[in-house]
Amino acid sequence: MAARKKRPTSKKSKSGWGGRRPGAGRPKGSGTGPSPGARINRVVAMLSNDELKALKRIARQKKVPLGTAAYQIIARAIKRNR
Repeated sequence: MAARKKRPTSKKSKSGWGGRRPGAGRPKGSGTGPSPGARINRVVAMLSNDELKALKRIARQKKVPLGTAAYQIIARAIKRNR
């Protein structure tokens, strides 16, 4: 059986559906941006299996997401060392 040829795709379909809509969404520049105290910087840490287990246990005990538990631990350590 021969493979079917792919149809050429275009940005706008013949029916008029799909694609970008002029005027749709929030106007550019109308947002206020993040608040001054927003946490916008991302940091990645590599953990061993034992460290991850301990972090998961802490998160479960505090009933917070894993990332929140990690943030709280880091924020406390930074405050102590200022």
